[in-house]
Amino acid sequence: MKSLLPLLLLAVFATPLPAQKPAKTGSHIYKQDPRRKLTVYYPDNWTQADKRPALVIFRCNISFQREFFRKRGVVVIKPQTAPVNSGNLPKLTLEEIAKLPKPRDQVADTKSAIRFIRANAGKLGIDPAKIIATGTSGGGDLALQSHLNPHFEHDDDDKSVSPSPDALVLYCPAFDGIDIWFVKNSVIAERTRAQAPAFLPHLRTFIVDPDAEYARPVDHRADLIELAATLGKKHDLPADQITAFQSVLELFNNRDWQLLHPVADARKMSASRLLKSGDRPLPPTLILFGTRDHLREPQTNFIENARALGKKFELIEYEGGGHSFMTQPAFEEKSTQDVAGFLEKIGMLKRIQSAD
Repeated sequence: MKSLLPLLLLAVFATPLPAQKPAKTGSHIYKQDPRRKLTVYYPDNWTQADKRPALVIFRCNISFQREFFRKRGVVVIKPQTAPVNSGNLPKLTLEEIAKLPKPRDQVADTKSAIRFIRANAGKLGIDPAKIIATGTSGGGDLALQSHLNPHFEHDDDDKSVSPSPDALVLYCPAFDGIDIWFVKNSVIAERTRAQAPAFLPHLRTFIVDPDAEYARPVDHRADLIELAATLGKKHDLPADQITAFQSVLELFNNRDWQLLHPVADARKMSASRLLKSGDRPLPPTLILFGTRDHLREPQTNFIENARALGKKFELIEYEGGGHSFMTQPAFEEKSTQDVAGFLEKIGMLKRIQSAD
């Protein structure tokens, strides 16, 4: 009698696996003018009558975390915010840049989104007192801005609805952008005096107001560097000082961020300054960053400022982790479990019952 094993194996491998049911999603317009929408990722067995926690993700794509928490019963929401993209600025004219959305518009959108989510909790099947805001890098800072920033919001928002999240999870946040993207006039002057003193009388040709605290360039960085060569030749300045001053001009961001983001706005969006100017406590907050993050200095400064002001939060540092460490295989699972543990501890996430 021939063995039936080959036939059995053939039957097993020929049987198609059941198709995985795609997650239920939805889309809502949370603001009509300018038009903004949000995408909702519903957990399995969700009903509109539920009162589940909501995880609101700003300005980042953390699909592993999104799916992890959706499977843990959380309604995950990803709002659009104003499309601020500094990567294209070097290709645009100053007039075109002036018409673009600004980072302040993202802050206003963030607050509008949370207000919409809270006001429509019944339709979304969420608990309006369990809204968790999160994001990575600039998205993490935006999540914090929704709670701290009193300066920017849309005029037609329903101000009776709070824009503050009930908890914050901030991944490698880009705190204090003014100290990341901007350079002080005193630094420009000091470097010019030391390396290219012949250009000191000409600083106003390159900077809008050399007497202000932060330097605002009059044009694209690349154009300023070219202008330095032209002006240097016109005034017969030493070639080595022309080269040195061009190096000084490289202190301006190569993506021309300062042309889009006014200094006055950046000051009003500085997380450390917002902490000092207000007395609001933070909601339950978890901050996570890697020890090799290129933004570690402003992150550490914010932590020190917050502690000095008596602000309460939890901090987890990941040894060897860089920026966006939570998407790297070495840290993805561990950091997600750390966030889950934090949310369980503060009552935002149900603990998984042991089989015992």
